[in-house]
Amino acid sequence: MDFRLQKAIDQWLADKNLPGDCDMISVAGAGKDIVANPDGFVATQVDLSCKLHETKIILLMHHTDCGAYGGHTAFPSLEDERAQHLGDMAKTEEIIKSKHPEVEVKKILAVMNDDGSIIVEEV
Repeated sequence: MDFRLQKAIDQWLADKNLPGDCDMISVAGAGKDIVANPDGFVATQVDLSCKLHETKIILLMHHTDCGAYGGHTAFPSLEDERAQHLGDMAKTEEIIKSKHPEVEVKKILAVMNDDGSIIVEEV
């Protein structure tokens, strides 16, 4: 949902040969929302994608400096921020897999650096 990420995400998807071959659900704090509301709006969108399009792989992407989490300044350190995202992604994966055991979940973290660079990594 964050415009700052669009070029980096587009490039990452292109590098993986995925543009045009995926449903995109882009919501601020999507993983955080699924953890808090396993049957809420975002989770329902994932459910629909799996049901209607026989989704095989879900790319769950979080990014640092996320406004839904309060940005970088909401954490004592960048390591704490990263740990929060990784923890929420693991919980989100558990929730998705409990509903859709046939789906592979890949977790992606886009790290937004202070110099404006963005590193997209599978975690």
